[in-house]
Amino acid sequence: MFLAKLLVTIVPAFFVYRNIVNAPDWDIGDLYRLFSVEGILPFTFALVCLAASNFTACLQWKLLLERQGVHLNYGHLLKLYYVGLFFNNFMPGNVGGDVKKVYDIRMQGGQDTVGAGLTATFFDRLYGLFFVTLFALAMGALFFVHDETQRSFIWPSIWIFLGFCALFAGLCSRRIGRLCTNVMSRFLPQSIGERLVHMFERFTHFRSFKLWCQISLLSFATQALRIFVHFYCGIAVGVTLSISWYFYYIPLVAIVSALPISIGGFGPRELLAQTLFARAGVASLESVVIQLLAYFVSLILSLFGAFVFLLGGKSSTAKAVR
Repeated sequence: MFLAKLLVTIVPAFFVYRNIVNAPDWDIGDLYRLFSVEGILPFTFALVCLAASNFTACLQWKLLLERQGVHLNYGHLLKLYYVGLFFNNFMPGNVGGDVKKVYDIRMQGGQDTVGAGLTATFFDRLYGLFFVTLFALAMGALFFVHDETQRSFIWPSIWIFLGFCALFAGLCSRRIGRLCTNVMSRFLPQSIGERLVHMFERFTHFRSFKLWCQISLLSFATQALRIFVHFYCGIAVGVTLSISWYFYYIPLVAIVSALPISIGGFGPRELLAQTLFARAGVASLESVVIQLLAYFVSLILSLFGAFVFLLGGKSSTAKAVR
């Protein structure tokens, strides 16, 4: 599996490199000219935006955990969230941090919290990707639907959006969940079938209009701030592109980055960003540097999670477990 991910990482990275060096008048000095003193301020804004998005994202995770019956202090939960970010960024994969968060929740409340932590963390990740897709659809409908060269990129967002809607319906609907478990129980051992039934029951805890309103507002703030991270990274390297382009393209890049098909999202993410932003007139080098700079911003902030993990202080305990 690791070798397959390594291949999926290296092959797109090679094409990214080739596209850069094959550009007319390419010179290694172009890379150094991207960075200047004027870029420090927008880079700082990018750090602030990502830090703020982590606070809202952690609050969303807290709300989902509480619906599963796990109640933890927000300050302590924020530390666990940053530890998860650290593992996501520094482990050879992009789901290691989610596994670490589920493990930490289990250590706080015992064996019964494994399902609660897994359900809340999985749903949290899915809903973030779902909501960022809404941004792409909104920008496409507002600014790009009449542009023949850009209109085709609305369709991937539409299909992803419909796929998420079907998935949420299956996870949160008791009838669909019961039907799926009945079908799968015929082909799976009884113990696994019982776990699937229990898992679908946990997802039905999210059937709350108030909860969906809360996490929608939080996801709006979180995903918008994270797109602004790329926008400010673009300004830092001298790319003066309207924010609407970022809201249109970055969701597709985020979806590809979230797929566990490469090492840390590298390779496919840069190749897709390079291909998309070229249609907006951004040079290959700049489009790749924007993605790498945004990733560097994430690395800097996740170092706080490294300190929390290494210090390993006394942790709070879960107040309630359903």
